[in-house]
Amino acid sequence: MSDKRARKYFENMPYGDDAKSSEVHGKANQQIINNMIEGLVSKYDEAMMVGDKAMAGNYSSAIKQISKDLDNLKELKKEFAVNYGGGTGGKNMFSNYTNLKEFDIPFWLEGGTVSFDQSLRPILTVPNANDPKNTIEKRIEDVTENWVVKGSEEADFMKMQQDAVRQKNTSGKPLNFDVDFAIDNLLHNNDAWKIFVSDKVGGRYFLQDYLIENQDKIKSGEITDDMLHPDSFNPNFDTRLHKYFSNRIKKSFDSTYMSPEELSAVKGNKKDEITKQTFNESVHHENDLKVIKQEGLNTDSVDSSAMVDQMLEKRLNREAVIDTEDKTKA
Repeated sequence: MSDKRARKYFENMPYGDDAKSSEVHGKANQQIINNMIEGLVSKYDEAMMVGDKAMAGNYSSAIKQISKDLDNLKELKKEFAVNYGGGTGGKNMFSNYTNLKEFDIPFWLEGGTVSFDQSLRPILTVPNANDPKNTIEKRIEDVTENWVVKGSEEADFMKMQQDAVRQKNTSGKPLNFDVDFAIDNLLHNNDAWKIFVSDKVGGRYFLQDYLIENQDKIKSGEITDDMLHPDSFNPNFDTRLHKYFSNRIKKSFDSTYMSPEELSAVKGNKKDEITKQTFNESVHHENDLKVIKQEGLNTDSVDSSAMVDQMLEKRLNREAVIDTEDKTKA
C-alpha cells in the first residue's frame, strides 16, 4: 500500500462527519454490520411478541453495544486520518517507530473486514502481507496500543540545545540545568524514547549516526542484529540513547567535551599508535642487526657505541658510493 494512495484517500475522505458509523469502512463491511443489526432487531421483536422482556433486553443491550463500538471505531478512523496527514498542513504525525503498513493503512483504506465474535464484539481483520495465507486480527481496544504520535519532544530537545549554545560563552560557569537528569525525563515522558530512536531530531537520526559510528563493530559481529532493533534502545534497560542525546547537549555547551567512550577510544588510538611505533622500531632494530651482521661487524666483542659508529660509517660510505653512481649515470 503506497503512501501516495493513503494520503490521497485521507485528504479526500469519502465520508463526512454526518456519516453513520456503519458506513465508514466500505460497502462490504456496511452490509455485514447491517445484517447483524437487522438480525438482532428481528430477535428483539420476536422476544417482545412473546413477552420475554429479559431476552428482549439482552438483544437491545447488544444493539446498543455494537452502536457504541462502531462509534468508537469511527472516531479512531478520524483520529488516524488527522495524524497521518489529513489535518492542517498535511503533516504525518506518526513516528517512524509505528508500523502503519501492517494493519492500519490496509484497514483504514477499506481493505479490512469487520466481523463479530460470540459476544457480538467487533473483530477487525486484514490480510497479512507477509503471509498471504493468514490474517491479522485486532480488537478495537488494541488498535492504538502501538501508535506513537509525535508531540513536542523535538522542540523540547532543541530548546535544551539552544540554551546550552547560549550559555556557551559564559566563561567558567557550568550549565544552569542537569543535562543527564533533563534527558532522562525527556526520554521517559510518555515513552518519547520511541520517537528519539526512530525519527529525525534536530536534523539528525540517532539510528543513522549510531550505524555509522559503530559500523566496524557491526561488521565484526560485536554488535548483533538484535542490538539494532529499536526496542533494544529502551532506556529502561539500555543507556545508548541517553548517552547520544546528552552528549549532543554537552557538546553544544562545550565543543571540546568528550564522553568517556570517546576518551577511551582516543586513548585506545594513542595506545595503538605507541604499539605500532614500538613494533616499527623493533622491526628497524632487527633490520639493523641483520645489516650489522651482513657488514661483518662484531656484535659480541664491540661495545654498543662503537658498534653504532661502525654501522653509521659504513652506511655513509655506501650512500656516498650510490650518490656518485647516480651522478655518473646522469
